[in-house]
Amino acid sequence: MHVIDTAKIPWTLVSKSNRPGRVHRKLVHEGSVSPGVGYTADLVFYEGGHGTFSAPRHKHNFDQIRYVVSGSPDFGHYQVASQGQSAFFPAGAAYGPETIEESEMLLIQWGQHWMTRAQHDETYSRMLQAGEFKDGYYVTVDAAGNEQRADARNAVWETFNARKLVYPTPRYPQPVIMEPEGFEWRPVSPGVCGKVMGRFTEDDVYIGNYRWDKADGVLTLGPERTQLLWVADGELTANGASYDRSTVIFSEFEETTELTGTAGAQAVVFGLPLPS
Repeated sequence: MHVIDTAKIPWTLVSKSNRPGRVHRKLVHEGSVSPGVGYTADLVFYEGGHGTFSAPRHKHNFDQIRYVVSGSPDFGHYQVASQGQSAFFPAGAAYGPETIEESEMLLIQWGQHWMTRAQHDETYSRMLQAGEFKDGYYVTVDAAGNEQRADARNAVWETFNARKLVYPTPRYPQPVIMEPEGFEWRPVSPGVCGKVMGRFTEDDVYIGNYRWDKADGVLTLGPERTQLLWVADGELTANGASYDRSTVIFSEFEETTELTGTAGAQAVVFGLPLPS
């Protein structure tokens, strides 16, 4: 089990950003779901006003989950999320243009051929010797003096991997935003109820909200996969230690984590891909 009290981590301004806008980040965790499949979890805050984040319509070769802690991020094409909602972004599915201001989100990303944060930043710095990152694009000038533009994040990936990025066929045509208020609470174990709002792809990625109706209720995260839990309200206890709101608890692959909570405590759990 790996625990991160995000409230105690200072915000860091993202200096090597592929997009316009002022974005602050707390690195929550980075690791591997299974061999060849890496992931990164970040808490991200987007400024408003002149620091508003924007991105052109684009897509990725990896999957994402976004949980909205605050604000109303606009993911484009009338897909606007709100506080407490989760969204699944399928690899290969286009979304945007994005406009995100005064919003905080938990961002989880994973996929094959994954770049670590250090690898991304080193590649980004190296690319500045030949071009510039501008308005969500990587801009260079060819030998004939013509401007060449490429999606910024994808350009970094291609430079690092030294090959052309090929998008997978999207399993879903667009992001899927989940509204917890539209689901009913169902018993999960004595004293705990839940709302499983989505299970996605052959990897069985899942997103569920959980509530402790009794202080002695136990939620068990099994050993079959890596799971990330966000304490949304109240206090949870695991292995004799108690954790407040905004704490992230990782239950790693091949370990079992049991959590009790104060009456009324709530959490969101994100089940990462089952190892193949």
